Amino acid sequence: MATQAAPSAGRRPTIADVARAAGVSTAVVSYALNDRRGVSGATRERVLRVADELGWRPNPAARSMRAGAQAVGLALVAGETLHGAPVLDVVATLQRALSQRGLSVDLRVVEDDAEAAELYLRWGAERRCEAVVVPNVRVDDRRLAAVQAARLRAVVVGPPDVAPHLAAVEVDDAEAYGRVARYLVDLGHTRVAAVTGPADWVRSQAYEHALRLGLAAGGAQFEVATTDGTPEGAAAAARRLLTADAPPTAIVLETDVAALAALDVARRTGLVLPWDLSVVAGADSVLCRLATPAVTSLPALGPDLGTALAEAVCGALDGGPEDAPVRVPLRVGALAVRGSTAPHAR
Repeated sequence: MATQAAPSAGRRPTIADVARAAGVSTAVVSYALNDRRGVSGATRERVLRVADELGWRPNPAARSMRAGAQAVGLALVAGETLHGAPVLDVVATLQRALSQRGLSVDLRVVEDDAEAAELYLRWGAERRCEAVVVPNVRVDDRRLAAVQAARLRAVVVGPPDVAPHLAAVEVDDAEAYGRVARYLVDLGHTRVAAVTGPADWVRSQAYEHALRLGLAAGGAQFEVATTDGTPEGAAAAARRLLTADAPPTAIVLETDVAALAALDVARRTGLVLPWDLSVVAGADSVLCRLATPAVTSLPALGPDLGTALAEAVCGALDGGPEDAPVRVPLRVGALAVRGSTAPHAR
């Protein structure tokens, strides 16, 4: 295959020069020159041959800059969990797995998604991170646009197809909350409410939809109260629901802390659990097990999420521009039935 003319005399050939001469993208050239997966053997051989013909040599400054990118970035809004799991449980597992590749986790606490997006842009400009983890994805999430603008590899956390163009850990909330719906219907509950996080959280939408479908199939009424994701917001929402003219007989909450807030509100309004009200938490913890009564809960993802994130991050780093985004499925385990739920008389 004939190559294009070499750069003018005195100018160092660039990756772009090699890409034009080889008839491929600069991303493919970068993968071939750095011996990364994701490029076919024939393409790699052609790129290396063209680079040799043009006299391409790595830029020492660029190589030094690249060597400094040895972290996976995680910017988390203050007070938020990682898909309902405690942050340190997830990060500890993720860090142990990534350390085998010489990578660390750069955890930052930010005020909001706008600050996280700005941080992504800075990380990209400074080549500080190999990849970033984007939790609690929102509809029209500005962080996803920042990831693209910064040319960062990203792993998102959410339900299937949360961001089809990016690597993802796909948590099957729909299946898990469908099981919760069937459980409550089998107990005889006909009025069920859910307290969710912000209305634009993709995860909240997925679990609300699953509950709605499952409860409708069982003939139960369903009501949703959205919150800002804080325990105070959950308590206020629970109070509105439980003091209504036709209060629910069962209530589902996303996190352990939100469930405990609902338990406290129920006691203050004179309700006796589980006979007047059943409560289900979307993420288990020691708080759920030590509460009185102990709270029926879906398991917290914790280490399982950390392991899945490590697999997705490594897959994203090893994949090439010709590969489809890595998708790592994560199933939520069985419901732990405890004293906060009981049959309800119709």
